[in-house]
Amino acid sequence: MRSELRGHQVICSAFIEKNQKVLIVMYPRFKVWRVPGERTEHGEKIEDTLLREMEEETGVNFKNPLFIGWGQDQQFHVAGQKETSRLIMFFHVTTNEELHLDSDEAEDYKWVTISELKSIDNKEGALFDFFQRHPDFDLAK
Repeated sequence: MRSELRGHQVICSAFIEKNQKVLIVMYPRFKVWRVPGERTEHGEKIEDTLLREMEEETGVNFKNPLFIGWGQDQQFHVAGQKETSRLIMFFHVTTNEELHLDSDEAEDYKWVTISELKSIDNKEGALFDFFQRHPDFDLAK
């Protein structure tokens, strides 16, 4: 039996680049690797969501995010027995600053190359989708 479909959610996430590597975090609720990000709030512009979330999750105030593409996936919320379709808008930002990660959003973290990220099996579904849509994606391009 298919669960009740809750609707489409728009998420803004960022490939945060530092020293030619990107930050990935282990998301505690779903136990998958992902790049930081979160849902838009009602009436909020996508870029505003991204900048607000990056500051909340990393402690850094980023400037000039570059939109690089999108990916889709579905999440099943066990407690509510609902399935949610997600559209994740991916951006690229750079930093030389030290990040201060929110432990509610990141159980663990590591810096990886894009090639390493592509090879991780336990990553968020929208990242799989993004890399299928953009198989040649690299930050240097």
